[in-house]
Amino acid sequence: MKIGVLVLFVVSIFITPFFVFADCNKTGTTVIFVNGIFSTKDSAKADKDLLEKRFKNYTGLNDITFISGFNSSHVGGLDDLVKTAIQAYAGGYLDHDLTDILRQVHTDLKTQKIILVGHSQGTFYTNATYDYLVSHGVDKNSITVYNVATPADRVAGNGKYLTSSTDGVIDKV
Repeated sequence: MKIGVLVLFVVSIFITPFFVFADCNKTGTTVIFVNGIFSTKDSAKADKDLLEKRFKNYTGLNDITFISGFNSSHVGGLDDLVKTAIQAYAGGYLDHDLTDILRQVHTDLKTQKIILVGHSQGTFYTNATYDYLVSHGVDKNSITVYNVATPADRVAGNGKYLTSSTDGVIDKV
């Protein structure tokens, strides 16, 4: 599954159109990785770090910034399971987790190009983050979304996804 995130990201670098942010650097790309449920802050960081390491080893590029939009679990993940089911049927929405993710990435996001990479429940938040940013003035051509193991029924901005046909959890959702 982690390799799938890397493959999607590598593809996104080469096909993604971008725009100019007034307050951001004119060059550079930031990847925002949003984890799925049952992740601890440490495991989410480890996944983000692995994605970054494999990307840099594969491409030789070192000018991409990787940051985490940590999606914390609640009530031992039970709340997240319920929320995932609601999100799958009702779509993403602005909730305290999305607000937390937006606050986390706000100070570290300094580039014009944004790639949102979501895993599992994190895909609802990458979709919602895309929608939020576009509705608040960010040019939709500057953002690409890639979702892995997604229970969502869409990928914002006509982005791409990778979900294994043998993923029993996603099939149940």
